[in-house]
Amino acid sequence: MDQQAPTPRILVFPFPIQGNLNCMLKLAELLCLSNLHVTFLNSHHNHARLLRFTDIQNRFRRYPGFRFETITDGLPDDHPRSGSRFMELFDAMSTVTKPAFEESLTRLVVEERESPVTSLIVDGVIDFALDAAVKVGIKVIFARPISPCYLWTLHCLPQLVEAGELPLQDGKIS
Repeated sequence: MDQQAPTPRILVFPFPIQGNLNCMLKLAELLCLSNLHVTFLNSHHNHARLLRFTDIQNRFRRYPGFRFETITDGLPDDHPRSGSRFMELFDAMSTVTKPAFEESLTRLVVEERESPVTSLIVDGVIDFALDAAVKVGIKVIFARPISPCYLWTLHCLPQLVEAGELPLQDGKIS
């Protein structure tokens, strides 16, 4: 009896803030359109928000190889996750999410029989993902999900400096 090889799966893991989440969801959808199997690892907090305020289940239902997994972002449920307390998310990810990620990744790679994770696309600021991926023997692609506006700004900065518009003189735009 021929046994089929398990279907390879890509794990997509964004940093748990809205802009990064949106970009990585679009990447996951493009991968699905290429008939790849994708698991999207989202924070519990952001996943609950997606379920409450979007039609995310319907959007991805048409991709049979797609599924969501969730993980803690390390912050308590009542944390505001606002800009002024943004660095608390980095600290929580390093101390709480890191061991939870290592455990989840091991489960998704080693214990999953039908469609194990074979590669990881992770937000470039989640540095602990590399060590975890090396431990379980999968390849990692670091991605920096950024908006088109931010990308255009980076592209234009040299011309703004050359034109003398930057740096700002006395904090004023001329």
